[in-house]
Amino acid sequence: MRIVYSFPESLRKTKNKIEKIKGQGFDAIQIPPLEPLKEEDSSVWWKAYQPISFNIGNIYGSKEELIAFCRECERIGLRVYADAIINHMGADNNDSLKPHDLVDERLKANPAYWKERVPVTNWHDRSDVIHHCINLPGLNVYHPDVETMIVDFLNELIDCGITGFRFDAAKSIGLPSEGYRFWPNLIYRLKKYGLFLYGEVIFEENPRIIDEYAEYMHVLGNYDGSNRSNMVKYIETHDTYLSDDALGYSKYWSMDKIINDYCNLVKYYENTLFYIRPSDHSWQDQRIRDAHACARVRRK
Repeated sequence: MRIVYSFPESLRKTKNKIEKIKGQGFDAIQIPPLEPLKEEDSSVWWKAYQPISFNIGNIYGSKEELIAFCRECERIGLRVYADAIINHMGADNNDSLKPHDLVDERLKANPAYWKERVPVTNWHDRSDVIHHCINLPGLNVYHPDVETMIVDFLNELIDCGITGFRFDAAKSIGLPSEGYRFWPNLIYRLKKYGLFLYGEVIFEENPRIIDEYAEYMHVLGNYDGSNRSNMVKYIETHDTYLSDDALGYSKYWSMDKIINDYCNLVKYYENTLFYIRPSDHSWQDQRIRDAHACARVRRK
């Protein structure tokens, strides 16, 4: 699966590119998070990752626009994957671990729906990672009511035409071996079978953990599990390009390097993600089209 992501672009703008995206040999488009946001400001990328409810519609697109977008993509044979924020909600401006006043009252009013207000301090300690917060108010996804809200939201997106999901911060949600059935429960309760699911498990080096996530989804991360076909690999993402801290390590790389390195990934991995930098047209480079075409020939 060859996936492209054009963030922070709206559905309206991306819709103008879908014919060219298809022509470049991509199979799917990842769209921005469409949950209502604490602040609607596309100039600050991380604001798109602070939702306030499990509904559809924000600055990047409305529910009606999503339905129309999915129909157009289906017409030309492109799949549409939603970036789903299910681990946390938008933060209070004075306390990053407290839910913002705009957060859905159903969630905000019940303390049992939230993780303990403690930030993760050791990303190599699984108990710390799955029980504490990523400097945002963490949802207690292990609570059955929260799980149901998430499932209903994802199924509404499926009704709109979504055929896959990227799960943001998947690494922060526990696994069955750690005592939690969230992932198998979620997948069983989705109303459509055969969706392409991939979860963000970045900087996780433990192959046992990677392989267990891979039982439920493809793993989007920096390290491989035991089976390459279970991975979604990337050279650059919105995190590595738009971040102003150490995570934004790729922002000074040339587009030529990005393209060449991406084409090498395509040789060795069945599933890849290519990030379209804002206002850059290098994604239309012939090398990308050729790499995708060659990979299809090899698979046959």
